[in-house]
Amino acid sequence: MARGRPQDPAKQQLSKQALRQAARDLLQQKPYRSISIRELAQQAGMQSAMVSYYFGSKEGLFISLLEESGEHRQKVFQQVAAEILQQPNQALALLVNNMIDLITSEPWLVRLLQDEILTQQSELRSAFLEAVPKRLSRGLLELLETLIQHNILRPDLNPHFAAASLMSNLMFPLLAEPVMSETINVNRDVIRSDAWKQHVTQVLSQGLMLNPAANHNSHSAIADQPDSDDSSQDQLSNDHTDN
Repeated sequence: MARGRPQDPAKQQLSKQALRQAARDLLQQKPYRSISIRELAQQAGMQSAMVSYYFGSKEGLFISLLEESGEHRQKVFQQVAAEILQQPNQALALLVNNMIDLITSEPWLVRLLQDEILTQQSELRSAFLEAVPKRLSRGLLELLETLIQHNILRPDLNPHFAAASLMSNLMFPLLAEPVMSETINVNRDVIRSDAWKQHVTQVLSQGLMLNPAANHNSHSAIADQPDSDDSSQDQLSNDHTDN
């Protein structure tokens, strides 16, 4: 075996973890396509050949990182789901709070999504879909269906639509954070705050209107108001008749 390649399985695992951590660190500094194998090895404190030896390629290293992240997220979600079923009246708040914590705990993944996965058709994108959203979506749909069956959520709710609404409210602010931070002062610190979590929970549970009755009454009042152009025309007609 070539020099620098540890044969001890425990040391091999440590080396793999060091390379994964190097990938996480570098992703927070630069785009995926700008990261070289040499940089990854230097960051991990080993020779460049170790990347190919353990993972086959740079892409293989990042796929391994995605798979590790997916396994971790699945375990955390299972714990959250169990906690929600024990406290069903706090279901939405628990789900939002824990999911935001989980998503924001890995900023490197958000960077990879922004720079590569959402814009490129690649093996990396396929690996991400299998490792993260497909795993979580199955558990999320099962949880939503259970909450609907137990009358915690509306019985007419479509669980697939509900899952899409939930994920869009949780993920979009992070993906759009570079723009939102400069235009409406919503940055990553805000997205991780308790105030933001409470806001998302309230929007998902109550919507933006004051209440359904107020919304209906406001709509009726607007509909009952005469059109301004018609009123002006009527006034002109009356003036003409008087003359």
